[in-house]
Amino acid sequence: MIQNKIDVWGESHTGHRRKQNEDRYLIKKSSECITLAVADGVGGSPGGDMAAQTAIDVFQEYSFSKEALEKDLDTVLKIAEKQIHRKIDDNPDLDNMGTTLTAAVLYMNKVFWIHIGDSRMYLLHKKKIRKITTDHTFIQDLIDDGTLTLDQAKKHPLKNMLDQCLGCDKVQPDTGIFEVEKNDRLLLCSDGLTAHLSDLQIESILKTNSAKTACQNLISLALKMGGTDNVTVIVKTF
Repeated sequence: MIQNKIDVWGESHTGHRRKQNEDRYLIKKSSECITLAVADGVGGSPGGDMAAQTAIDVFQEYSFSKEALEKDLDTVLKIAEKQIHRKIDDNPDLDNMGTTLTAAVLYMNKVFWIHIGDSRMYLLHKKKIRKITTDHTFIQDLIDDGTLTLDQAKKHPLKNMLDQCLGCDKVQPDTGIFEVEKNDRLLLCSDGLTAHLSDLQIESILKTNSAKTACQNLISLALKMGGTDNVTVIVKTF
């Protein structure tokens, strides 16, 4: 058991160019588990903030069981998906409403996670960063098949186009489980952070200070580098 001392912090900022913040996040602590989630409403479509809030509300209200965390994560994602589609059906003006969702439930020394979209999860282990999630974007597919390099992808006009989201027609979330050790750090973030910061920049900030300070420094640097989108960050120290 490595959660006796809970060092976790989350913050969100609208950024310099957006009129409203369509990001939402959750830090939920219970006697046995900690639930973390970041949702980024799909920009350019009506109701992105509503979709993100719907997903976060479902995770907030759900009672996870330590005996069935993998199954619970799949269940709660499906509930969120149904609620979003129900709101679309009830209001045609919300057609194409959607959100990313990256969530983790922490129990003992294990992280159970589920992911859809281009928000991300990173693990800092022995002061080295590792990206846990894979972006569900059109560009990521081109990177994976060798059509584009990472540098080319950063400049591509379709770099932010999702091929999966909660609210999209087809949803095939990624899931997983991994173990953590004392002094590891977990990061969940929206793409407003990773649009401006490289993995090495993120690693450098995560290595130092408390979860709160790391969180605030990450957002501060993203804003300094342009702040072109909403930016949301959760940092958890084990």
